[in-house]
Formats: sequence, C-alpha cells, structure tokens
Amino acid sequence: MRLAAKIALVTGAASGFGAEIARTFARQGAKVALLDVNFDGAQAVAASIGPDSLALAGDVTSARDVTAAVERTLASHGRLDIVVNNAGWTHRNRPLLEVSEAEFDKVYAVNVKSIYHMAQAAVPAMRRQGGGCIINTGSTAAIRPPAPAGPMERQ
Repeated sequence: MRLAAKIALVTGAASGFGAEIARTFARQGAKVALLDVNFDGAQAVAASIGPDSLALAGDVTSARDVTAAVERTLASHGRLDIVVNNAGWTHRNRPLLEVSEAEFDKVYAVNVKSIYHMAQAAVPAMRRQGGGCIINTGSTAAIRPPAPAGPMERQ
C-alpha cells in the first residue's frame, strides 16, 4: 500500500472528488480526516471508509475552523503527512457583470484563501515532523473556461 502509515486531511470530503480522494487514500493505507461544512456528509463518507477515518465539521474560509481541523487531526493521529485542498465553490455560469461581489468573495475565499489558511495551520506541524505534502486541486475551467452563458455585451 503506497500510503501505509500516512495521515491525510482532505477538504471538501463530504461528496464528489473529495469523497473519492479520501476513499482512495484509505484504500492505499492512509488514515484520513475528512473536513467539510456538510458534517453529515463527511460522517457518512468516514463511516464508509472505516474506523481509521475522522469526520470534521468546518468551513475552509474560516482560519479558526481550519486550524481546529489540523489540531484535531494531530490529536487523533499524532501527525499530518498529506493535505489535499480540494474544497471548491463557484457561482452559476453567467457574465461576470451579473456576479455579485458577495458571490465573487465566496469563490475567492473557498478556492484561494482557504489554501492560505491551510498552509498557516499545517505547515508548522509538517516542519516539526520533518516534512509533508500539500496537494491543491483546481478546476479545468482555469485553462478551459466554460462557454459563455449569453452573448457578450459591447459598450
């Protein structure tokens, strides 16, 4: 098993890619902590993985929640070898001029600032133990945007 004796923390782990990343890591021998705002979903995925998993409730846009998740993972498993920053959010596909500032702020907070929060919380622990790995997932929309929602307006 490639990840035997490794401890992984996966964000956005209650569904989709995050849930499958957590399950795959567990099949490869890792003990997995699953962080999500959807705690019920994280618990269900953790239950499907087994007793070496840990469901954590938290919002990746909150430095306090991210720090608490890292601390709970360390308290439960003694170390943190792998972080997968997988949580992501987007607004409905439409012209940027129709996206509210609140929606834009949420996209930025979940998709970008959460990585900062996680680095602040996890890197000190990884340094103390002699290393670790941080994986940041992204959308293909970064290199291949979706088709426009409607005709472009010229001004």
